[in-house]
Amino acid sequence: MVISMTGFGNAVSETPELNIRVEVRSLNSRGLDLNIRVPRNHSEKEITLRSKLSTRLQRGKVTINIETEATGAATAKSLINSDRLSILYKELKVIAIQEGAPYDNLLPALIARPEMIQPQTEDNTNSVDDWPEIEKALSEALDKFETFRKAEGEALHVELVSYINNISKSLEKVVLQKDTRIEKIKSDIKDKLSLVLEEGRIDETRLEQELIFYTEKLDITEEIVRLGTHLKYFLEAMEEAAPGKKLGFISQEIGREINTIGSKANDADIQKDIVMMKEELEKIKEQCLNVL
Repeated sequence: MVISMTGFGNAVSETPELNIRVEVRSLNSRGLDLNIRVPRNHSEKEITLRSKLSTRLQRGKVTINIETEATGAATAKSLINSDRLSILYKELKVIAIQEGAPYDNLLPALIARPEMIQPQTEDNTNSVDDWPEIEKALSEALDKFETFRKAEGEALHVELVSYINNISKSLEKVVLQKDTRIEKIKSDIKDKLSLVLEEGRIDETRLEQELIFYTEKLDITEEIVRLGTHLKYFLEAMEEAAPGKKLGFISQEIGREINTIGSKANDADIQKDIVMMKEELEKIKEQCLNVL
């Protein structure tokens, strides 16, 4: 089954104290290049995630970005340095009484000092409590990511089948021309010899032997059969799981047979079909780079 290496999936989850955003993106790559970004308070989860996802993702340059943000309720919570606040308040109150100064506004003034109240940040959230919710969002994003990959793969499948069919059609034209091409080559050689040699000096038996030897070197029957087999195998391989690398190898074999036919053809009409096949093969190679 053809699945694209290009994909995207995202998920958003909200809890009373936390907003979670997960994005999964991928581009094509020869192997698996996995980059995972997790919140700092969950950095120890990265190795576990990498091991868990390696089998599922298989190939591609994949980036997984997990972000968390404290909600308004969570931000309103604060960590108060109560010990320091109590000491300073008592000392200042004593001084105020001694000086006969009012001390009613001392507490609000002290609380306003930065060292007294520290807003609770993401690193202060309970990693044990919020990780299951993060995993849930990650799972949803990965499901969307895989759905995207499969949809892209279906489009790739249609394109690849079209390119293979175009090569097959060009190959059928070559098959129709290959026999008449040999007879034409024989006729051309005889005509050229008759121009330089006097009538009766040509040894017809020897000439026929030489022509057979020469035309055997130009015979493209085996290459045509092998090319047809490779094209059929390519279509069959597309139905396998994660066939990207195999399709790449088969396309190399297809190219080898096309080039051999082109070099041995020695025919202008066949060369036109060879050019058409090469154009389609280049499209196949380009698309195979993106097949999982």
